[in-house]
Amino acid sequence: MTATAAATTSSEAVAVSCTLGVALGRTADQLTVELVQAALAGGAELGWPARPVGETDDRSGLTALLGIGYQGSFGSILAAASGCRRVAWMGEIVNPTVSEPGPLRRLARSRAMKPLAYPMRPFKRLPLPGPLDRARAAATLERDLGRNLRDVDALAGTVDRIVVTSRDRQAALAERGIASVAVPFGYAAAVAGPITPPEVGDRDIVFASLARVDFRRADRRAIVGEWSAVEPRLRHFDGSWGAPRNELLRRSKIVLNVSRSPGNFVGWRLLLALAAGAVVVSEPMTDPYPFAPGIHYVEAPLDGLLAAARDLEADEPRRRRIASAGQALLEGELAMSRCLSRAIP
Repeated sequence: MTATAAATTSSEAVAVSCTLGVALGRTADQLTVELVQAALAGGAELGWPARPVGETDDRSGLTALLGIGYQGSFGSILAAASGCRRVAWMGEIVNPTVSEPGPLRRLARSRAMKPLAYPMRPFKRLPLPGPLDRARAAATLERDLGRNLRDVDALAGTVDRIVVTSRDRQAALAERGIASVAVPFGYAAAVAGPITPPEVGDRDIVFASLARVDFRRADRRAIVGEWSAVEPRLRHFDGSWGAPRNELLRRSKIVLNVSRSPGNFVGWRLLLALAAGAVVVSEPMTDPYPFAPGIHYVEAPLDGLLAAARDLEADEPRRRRIASAGQALLEGELAMSRCLSRAIP
C-alpha cells in the first residue's frame, strides 16, 4: 500500500492515505456486522474513503481490503481480490487449550469430523453424565479450534497480513509458522455507544452478564445457574445487540464475564462494558494486554466471580476508578482509528 506516515503520540505511525474496503460476507453474524461497522467508522475518523465489500461488489480503486471478525465469513472475498493489500483481522480462538491433544481431540480437530458436524447438531445439548459431558465439551472446542486453524492456514497463503486480537493468539500462530501481529479490536462510538462516565445514569442493574447461559460444560452451567438462584439482581443479556444492548449496559454497574474456553481473550466485551461505564469481573485471561487486571477490569476464578462482583459493588469509588481508567484506554490506545491504522500500516 502507498501511504504517507505521520508521527503519533506513541512510537507507532498512522497511515494517512488509504481507500479501504471492509469485507462483509453473506454468512456474517451479528458480531461480525458490528465489527465491520466499527472498522468503517474508524476509517472515516482517519479520513480514509471506506465502504463495505460483498461477494460480488466492485473492488476497483481499493488500496486495502480488510476482513474482520470470524475468518470463515470473509475468506472467499479476500481470496477473490487482487490489486490491493489484503488484511485478515481475526478474533476467533486459535490457541489450543492443551499443548499435546490426545487421539480423540486430534480426531475432533481433523477434517474427518466436518461431515458429522450438521447431523450431530441436535445432540449438542443432550444431557450426559459428568465425564461424558466434559469429553463432549472438549471435543467441540477442539473441533472449533480445528476449523479456525484450517481457515487461518488457507488465509496465510492468500492475504498480505494476518492480525489477531491478542498476543497469545499471535504466539499460537507463530508455533505453526504463521506470522501475525496482535492488535485488539478498537472502540468506535458508532457501535459501542458514546463514552458514558461510570457515575452517570441510575445504574439500576447491579450485575449483568453478556455470556450464554447454556454452556456446553455442565459444571460451568451449574455455576452460572447457581448465580441466578442466589443473586436476584443478576440480569442476563444474551441475545441483545446494538443500541438495546448498549442501553442496558449504561444502566449496569458490573458485568460478569464467563469465557467460552479457559484463558480466552474477551477484549470486545471489556470494550462494550467500559464504554457504557460498567466494570467487568472476568475469569483470568492468558494474556489480557492491553487491559490490565485490577486497573481496567477485575479478575477472579469462575467459582469466585460473583463474590468478587459483590466486593466491587460494596466499593463504589473503586468501581468508578476502574471504569474511568478503562475509558481512558478506549479513548487513547484503543480508539478504533488507532487500532485500524496499526492493523493496516
